[in-house]
Amino acid sequence: MPLHTIYRPKTLFDVIGNESTISSLQSVLARDRDKPHTFLFTGPGGCGKTTMARILKNELECSNSDFYVYNTANTRGVDTVREITENCQFAPMNGQVKLFSIEECHQLTGPAQESLLMLIEEPPEHVYFVFCTTEPEKLKKTLKRRCHTYEMRPLNEMQLNQLIDRVLKQEGISAFPEAVIEKIVLACDGSPGKALNLLDTVIDIADDTQALKAIENVVVSESSISDVARVLISGKGKWVNFSKMVDSLTGEPENIRRALLGYLGKVLSNSFGQKADKVAAIMMELVEPVFNTGMPGLKLELYLALKSSYN
Repeated sequence: MPLHTIYRPKTLFDVIGNESTISSLQSVLARDRDKPHTFLFTGPGGCGKTTMARILKNELECSNSDFYVYNTANTRGVDTVREITENCQFAPMNGQVKLFSIEECHQLTGPAQESLLMLIEEPPEHVYFVFCTTEPEKLKKTLKRRCHTYEMRPLNEMQLNQLIDRVLKQEGISAFPEAVIEKIVLACDGSPGKALNLLDTVIDIADDTQALKAIENVVVSESSISDVARVLISGKGKWVNFSKMVDSLTGEPENIRRALLGYLGKVLSNSFGQKADKVAAIMMELVEPVFNTGMPGLKLELYLALKSSYN
């Protein structure tokens, strides 16, 4: 299992950073009565919002069978809210609590958010909600007012070093190059999840130079992928310049294709109308694997994708 999964905090005491949020949660969860039933976690991606939902599951002693996760990138309408409302009417399968975690809740449609208002204002005693979002400004004010809201902030340099040191000790590694740790801290933008992903990439590389290069490749690849995707979506790129950008991409062509599809898929989830149609058309040109055709096959797909973006 990847390090960010193995070492995901399971209790509030395991969390590094965000002290004010942790302290507030400890306080409200310690109440004998009048516990809040609706929590909203905001903040950048990779800073622990989903982790906090899972910690609340443990703190509320909610069983796995009574923990429901909805990704609103795929289920964002009134039908989803209706399904949740119907589910709330039934008692928990195991234990005393049901918990509904709504990921990227800002993608819920306006009518879906309206449908939630009455439910979260007066939920059944056994029902709790966790809403997670990177864009809280897109939520209706009436919905936000009904939530206990907590911001998950990126970790600072000292906290990231503490996290990496803790994981290395638990992995039985007593000596690890300081230069590599410093590179990870600088590259992860304060995200504990990304920090552990980068550590996972290099933890078995003995040569310091190769480890540093591996981190640079990951960071550069992510940046390059987003640059290529933005040109495609803009519909203003000229092939002669775009092809040079494609030539500069490093890594296996099939991995690049999948990374582009993943990036575009996230854009599609947040798009509507003509933009969504354009992104979907671009993605259609990138669905064929390029295991056999390699970089020439990828360049052909990207040429067709760029051509489709002009329309």
